Amino acid sequence: MILAWGNLFSQPVYPLSEETGLYEKVADIQLSIKNKEIYLSKLYQESPLVLALIFTRCTGICNPFLMRLSENVHLLNPRQKFKILVLSFDPHDQIEDMERLAKAYGLLNDERWIFAVTDQIEEITGSVDFFPVWDENTAQFDHEATIVGINEDGYIVRKQTGLREAKAFSSLLSELNHQFILSYPLPGQNHLFSCFTYNPITGRKSPSYGWLILLAPVMIVFVIVILSSSHNSRKPTSIPSL
Repeated sequence: MILAWGNLFSQPVYPLSEETGLYEKVADIQLSIKNKEIYLSKLYQESPLVLALIFTRCTGICNPFLMRLSENVHLLNPRQKFKILVLSFDPHDQIEDMERLAKAYGLLNDERWIFAVTDQIEEITGSVDFFPVWDENTAQFDHEATIVGINEDGYIVRKQTGLREAKAFSSLLSELNHQFILSYPLPGQNHLFSCFTYNPITGRKSPSYGWLILLAPVMIVFVIVILSSSHNSRKPTSIPSL
């Protein structure tokens, strides 16, 4: 499979969607997996479930998205319990197309990964606030790289967009397993007074203006001390009278 990196950065800019639809019930759709039909509820009742939405004819972000996701999973403890459902939102995709995709990534026989299609695409995309747009000029869907964490009761616990680092994915799994998460960054939101700015495409953090505000008092005191010391050193030394 050829990775179309050239189109990766030509994807349109989307509004934030990680905060929408949280703790809402996901649609319990019927899935086609290999030679059987199964309801989504059966999967999330068995183990924490991560839903990844793609389509097999994508020439943009889907391939690097799946590659990053598989790399992140590879770094996790192999005994950690969860499933990843890779679901096509393209009505033209068949289960054979998804199996070819799984085989290309060496995931066809991996028990953690499930590749599926569904006839109820609009129900599932609507319930997770995922709205791909068909572009007639490119014959492609414009869409976000999105994963959705679903707990054992079928509620959306966490959503992540963009190519994320392994730490962010591990944090999602921890929340699915009811472990305490101190904090996590929201993507694309460059807050003026934050210490770090998070880039959801690269998964990297960079210093922001907040550091200047934190360091400003220290720097002011430092400058005052230096100026004061310099001023005192320039004062003439008084000669005691005899």
